[in-house]
Amino acid sequence: MLKVVISACTYKRPEGLKALLESLQEIEIPRDIALSIRIIDNEDMPAAEELVRQFSEDMPCPLYYVNETDPGIAPARNRALIEAKGDDFLAFIDDDETAHKAWLKELLQAQKENHAQFVQGPVVMTVEDNKDAWWLETILFKLKDFPNHAERHEAWSNNVLIDMNFVREHDLAFDPALRFDGGEDTLFFQQMTAKRGKGVFASHAIVYETQPKERLNWSWAIRRQFRNGNTRAMIARKTKPPLKAFLHSTIRAAGCFVFSLIHLPAALIKGRVGVANCMAYAARCAGVLWGIVGRQYLEYNRSKTS
Repeated sequence: MLKVVISACTYKRPEGLKALLESLQEIEIPRDIALSIRIIDNEDMPAAEELVRQFSEDMPCPLYYVNETDPGIAPARNRALIEAKGDDFLAFIDDDETAHKAWLKELLQAQKENHAQFVQGPVVMTVEDNKDAWWLETILFKLKDFPNHAERHEAWSNNVLIDMNFVREHDLAFDPALRFDGGEDTLFFQQMTAKRGKGVFASHAIVYETQPKERLNWSWAIRRQFRNGNTRAMIARKTKPPLKAFLHSTIRAAGCFVFSLIHLPAALIKGRVGVANCMAYAARCAGVLWGIVGRQYLEYNRSKTS
């Protein structure tokens, strides 16, 4: 029987974590797996412990709480890897998402059919107010989609299944230097691919994420795109020789700049959606250029006591 653990890293999102745990109460568990759930709380005090304890009584599988005080998403995800030392597979989901009841079953099925070392699933975006739905039509909030079982060379940790035996064999971990940047997951899965790990996409392994009001504004969305570009440049600096990293990032920045210009005329037709797409590529370009010279944009920066 395979041992599978679902891990969610959380930080100051009690309502989101509550919704996630409610969705996991309804999850379909294949008969041939032994499932457990671990919540990795990345606060300096065990803030989410009581909430997790309350849900543990009605969860269809063992639910555990772990307090990881080393701040940042990379240390939290690495703690999840450590806690999964006796498991065959680890499924990551974010604390602001909810899972379709067939989510885990679809991830495992895709892994089995493709003998994959990691399987990524889609994130379906929603909004609290239908008046804000236009944001989801822009590339500011639109995530890439792929055909079912399409090969993936990288992934994101908001919806992914990982072969823990492969991780242990190659001593893989999330880079703590990116703890406040973001992009530690992109680098992690690139490293898996570099070790000949196979990645695939499971289009039916769905999780849902509702964008809160505070994100649906120009300031937050543009900062996020800037960080995305900056992260790409920083990863290139970590994984390539200096000259190749410079050329790689320069080409990426130029591409983003060109796409920004291409989308500019569309603003006359698409209105704010066209403006958003133009600004998204421009922000990515600026973020890459910022990273080329070694400057990090710490979107998630916080002190040890925050």
